Amino acid sequence: MVVFVLSCDKYRDVWDEFFNLKDKFWPDSDFEWYVVTESVQYERDGVKTITGGGDWSTRLRNAVHAVKADYICTFLDDYFITENIDNQLIHDRVEFMRTHQVSFLNMDDGFDHIRHADGLEPFDKDFVKIPKHLAYGVDTAGAIWDREYLLQTLGDGDYSAWQFELDRCKEAASEEGLKGLILMDLLQPLHISKIPVIIQGAYYPPAIRFFKKQGYVINCHDRKVMSTWDVFVYWLKRKGSGMKHGRKFMKWVGRKVFGLTFVSED
Repeated sequence: MVVFVLSCDKYRDVWDEFFNLKDKFWPDSDFEWYVVTESVQYERDGVKTITGGGDWSTRLRNAVHAVKADYICTFLDDYFITENIDNQLIHDRVEFMRTHQVSFLNMDDGFDHIRHADGLEPFDKDFVKIPKHLAYGVDTAGAIWDREYLLQTLGDGDYSAWQFELDRCKEAASEEGLKGLILMDLLQPLHISKIPVIIQGAYYPPAIRFFKKQGYVINCHDRKVMSTWDVFVYWLKRKGSGMKHGRKFMKWVGRKVFGLTFVSED
């Protein structure tokens, strides 16, 4: 297995933060690590750069073709690690995938949407099957992918990570649903931050405070930090989009009182 940190040139300032935390919480990792980006080279011991040009899908596809590995572990650049990772456990996961011919192993159920899905079917110890028709059942989460399944899922297009997730949602809504043997690891052993680290290109203050308590200070000199107003707007939009009762009222308040816009009108 190799590990890809999927990024782009404009996020180059984040790479040190990611790998500082990786070295802090996963110092004995013996996997090969790569930053996958457009054109900028990253100089750091133990990390290689794959420059693939194009949009997100093209960079990832080119990176897969550039390495000789049966399995690909993927992080996004702002998937900061929060606690110690058991290196042997990750090796055991790779062997488990090989033994059971697993296509995709989710290791970052960040919004708990898989864990809370109806009718989850257990699969061996510490694993459940991801429902074939679950929206975002396969997404850009921290995960381990079977190489060929990843290439088949990416297809031939040049598109963004967000389009990738929309396409998987359409696949989940189809009659056949999501392909392959797709599982979630209930232990979530990559320990990716449950608090979003970067929102709309800016550091999220609660994440800065969280990592400071963990003994790590994020360098914010090269990237904007969300203002109190930005945080409030983010909170209001999350409430407006997530409330089952009163959602329309929350969005009405946001539009009329604060002049906010929302993705949907409902």
